[in-house]
Amino acid sequence: MNDDGTQHQTSTLQTPGGRPAPTEEQKRSAVQFVRIFWLLLAAMLLSTGLVLPWKLFPLVLGIAALVIGIIALVKVARRRAGALMPVLISLGLVVTFLTTLGLAGMVLLWDETATYEACMQSALTLSGVDECEADYLPFQQVR
Repeated sequence: MNDDGTQHQTSTLQTPGGRPAPTEEQKRSAVQFVRIFWLLLAAMLLSTGLVLPWKLFPLVLGIAALVIGIIALVKVARRRAGALMPVLISLGLVVTFLTTLGLAGMVLLWDETATYEACMQSALTLSGVDECEADYLPFQQVR
């Protein structure tokens, strides 16, 4: 109560679930994380064609994109930004995870990957490329 006997109520906007509505700062933060996630994902996908030792760069970008993407997904889910955005971020996280897993495998098999890349760089013809694939990628079927 105030001195004049009236009561003032402070009202906060609430979502239908009873939670307080997100503030503008929370919305901006969620959007920033989503933008950074998509930027990291794009940079990782564009740099996956690099050869060793530069293949470590997209691997680091992938790990960072996974962390930022999970944070973005949580922020967007809390913000209740609709059904499409969490689905898109989830699909991006799946692509990021699978690409990062493949890059980690290439880095773990460093010697084999380096040998295959050297062979592919020295292959001047399509038959040379086919020979490299037959020698170093046993799961590939040579046409």
